[in-house]
Amino acid sequence: MNSPNAWHQRGVLAILLTCCVLFPPALRGEPIPRNLQIVLNSTEPVQAKRDGRLPLFVLPISGSLRGVDDAATFEALTQLDARAIGYSVEWNHNDFDASAAEGLRIARIQRKLGQPVAVNANSCLYSFIDGSEKTLHVDANGVRFADSSLGGKLGCPFALEHRIPVIKERVERFLRAYKAAGIEIDFIFADWEIDGPIEWNDSWAAHKKCEVCKSKIAKLDDFREFQKELRSIRSEIQRVAFGDNVTRYFPGCLVGNYGTCPHNGRRYWYDYFEKEPAENIPVETDGRAKYREWVHEFESTGYTFSMPVVYTWYPIFHWYDFADADYRWFYNMLLVGSNAGRHTPANVPIIPFVHWHTTAPPKQVDQSVKQFGATTYQDLLWHLLLRGHDTFFLWCMPDELEEEIRLVHQVYAESLQFNSFIKRGIPISFDVPRQASSVVSGLRLGNRVLIRRSDFADAAAAPISVVLDDGNQVVAADAGMRVSSIEPRQNHDGFIHRGGKKLFPIGFYEMPESDADLKRMADAGVNLVTTGTKQSLDRAHAFGMSGWMPLPLQSGATDVLRKRVEEVGDHPALAVWEGPDEIIWTFTAYSFLKDRAGFTRDDWNAQKPIAVEYSEKEAAKIMPAMRNAIAMIRQIDQHNRPVWINEAVDSDARFARQYMPHIDITGADYYAVRSDGTDLASIGRATDRWNAIGQGNPVWMVLQGFSWHAAKATRTKLYPTFAQSRFMAYDAIVHGARGVLYWGSNTIDEPQFRTSLYALTSELSALQPFLTGERMDGVDANLIHDLFDKNGIGVRSLLLRHEEDFLLILVNEDDHHRLGVDVHGLDVLNGREMQLLYGNEKATIANGNLVTRMQPFEVKVFSTLKDAYETKWRDGREF
Repeated sequence: MNSPNAWHQRGVLAILLTCCVLFPPALRGEPIPRNLQIVLNSTEPVQAKRDGRLPLFVLPISGSLRGVDDAATFEALTQLDARAIGYSVEWNHNDFDASAAEGLRIARIQRKLGQPVAVNANSCLYSFIDGSEKTLHVDANGVRFADSSLGGKLGCPFALEHRIPVIKERVERFLRAYKAAGIEIDFIFADWEIDGPIEWNDSWAAHKKCEVCKSKIAKLDDFREFQKELRSIRSEIQRVAFGDNVTRYFPGCLVGNYGTCPHNGRRYWYDYFEKEPAENIPVETDGRAKYREWVHEFESTGYTFSMPVVYTWYPIFHWYDFADADYRWFYNMLLVGSNAGRHTPANVPIIPFVHWHTTAPPKQVDQSVKQFGATTYQDLLWHLLLRGHDTFFLWCMPDELEEEIRLVHQVYAESLQFNSFIKRGIPISFDVPRQASSVVSGLRLGNRVLIRRSDFADAAAAPISVVLDDGNQVVAADAGMRVSSIEPRQNHDGFIHRGGKKLFPIGFYEMPESDADLKRMADAGVNLVTTGTKQSLDRAHAFGMSGWMPLPLQSGATDVLRKRVEEVGDHPALAVWEGPDEIIWTFTAYSFLKDRAGFTRDDWNAQKPIAVEYSEKEAAKIMPAMRNAIAMIRQIDQHNRPVWINEAVDSDARFARQYMPHIDITGADYYAVRSDGTDLASIGRATDRWNAIGQGNPVWMVLQGFSWHAAKATRTKLYPTFAQSRFMAYDAIVHGARGVLYWGSNTIDEPQFRTSLYALTSELSALQPFLTGERMDGVDANLIHDLFDKNGIGVRSLLLRHEEDFLLILVNEDDHHRLGVDVHGLDVLNGREMQLLYGNEKATIANGNLVTRMQPFEVKVFSTLKDAYETKWRDGREF
């Protein structure tokens, strides 16, 4: 760790001064400077070639060869090249001729060695706000004043027009010199921080006091608007003076600045000169951390590489309460790195500033602050590479260089053997666990993944599966790094797994307010209910029920989602994660789209351009967000619970297929009993449709638990009869549904209808051993037609087995009787008696056949053992 006063002795200059001050260059004819010798002595030549990858950059050696003769310079650059370490010159506009000559001298040698020509242009950019009267704020009395709360004299963002050409010309003069010499610049960076418009510390108050700012910023009292205006100006001056200025001369040049990178709208770190925001400034809390909102500025700067700052900032340690001290550093730094990794386009390199020693400690150091472990820091560096970062940019204090370069170079050098993955691989995860558990990162290349797993204090020993974009998976079996093959993901069976048992889901979109009502529901065989909170899970658990947790997957892998999953992830009653209900319907055919997007359901069905274009635009946002959210859930949930999404029955198949490989259970809702027309047989067709769309994912059907008059005032009150409810449930089951749920029961105003539903759920619950048992193939029901039989759909059959018992379900899907139903394929039952549950019919199977008669929409359930599989709940069956 730095000495307690190190940062304060250097103050602002500790970061802003170039390394020719921190490490004085050699005089003409002197040997290689000490800082460069430290780097060479602390590293070894690499065993694999860079092969087009960016080198490792080391800011403390920038400009250090100034004054070294050509022979020694060539030797030093050769030694650096052998270690895959880049070297940058420093442009000094105050000594242009000598600085340009040195830059071109180094560039010519770098060209001979095949090294990138790299430049530190930091000096040229300081300062837009140069402290002159003209750049300062103006108060109500016309008095000029500066904001000194950031460590310098900062002024008015609207008083910089005359400074932009000055800074631009400083940079451009060097660019012209390189262009005239025929030298292409490959890489140019700056560490430009405390200058230009900045919104932090006392800046907002200063801008509110400035008469010019008050006249220029319309909503100055709104911090978000204030921040947006300042960052817009800050981005523009960087673009004009630096970003576009460079690429206009050298279109292929990588140009960027410290801390400027794509992100998710938040910054997870504070620079050494920044204070925590005042209470009226929006933040997101995480433990004691206050993450600030941040404007998307990178896109407007003209920069061509992303440069996040992944440092061990001193305050981080006390932000979090992880017992594993290393995870306090690791967690925050991986948040920063993952933020950039996730949001930086794949064609934009990510070159993070990195630093290991505790950064910017106060004068009086709290001895409880533990130095980040060296091994864990190197582990972090690996995870950065496996989340899309391309190389590292080391910054450190002079007395830290030997350890710092050793740690980062070891990782970089070893990473060269995985160049193909790092150059072309696609990150598989950006998840950062909010507990000190297991962290998994990886790069996918074809059918292989370079994957790394790191286990912290709370990690479970179980293998961790990461589901990939195509629905396949890769498994991180234990800690360490390896190249693993991609495996097909195993489909979930669709059942609830609790206490070592499998249960066919019988669910309700309802959590009764009273425990008495919840107990009645549980007694009726309902085993799954909607649970939006930990408290509701507790209530379900108390009655032996399971719950599902609705999650806003369409919002992506947000901190809100992470908190929700972590809060309930270990709850014993939690059985399934539910995604957004009918999500595809909301951007294709929902009625409110007429007002929101200007088209109707008929327009969608006709595939009119306005409907298609809107849906494609929305899907392009929603689908990746849902995939990212699901990936986060799978990373956090150590119990590997299934993800379920329910859709409208006619939701678009093409869009559904886009997320289908990433979920475990699909399905749809359909409510067939209506006063203006009932279509019971649609349940089977709906189940078939979602079985086809689901590509092997089990289907849960959501059925009618209400009367349409509760949803639409124009409808007449009409609840499904018990027989109709029974038909819909069994029709779904014989078509392959692996779960049956009921929606709308919270609106029931006819108590006997609820009783009839409970009679049905109790009946289904009594059949649990069969509903989760073996489905027997080869059974079919043929019709022996009467002379004047109507054509129709026919009778659907399903034979289920539990140990030595069998259950035969027959469903007449026609609205007329079938008096000759010939069931064949029952050879396994030859000689055994089948008895009709809830009836008196019996039949002994001969030649694999059973013949029976069925009324319109009738259900018959036969079993080899009647009494054991009939419920005693009979109330409501006559409804």
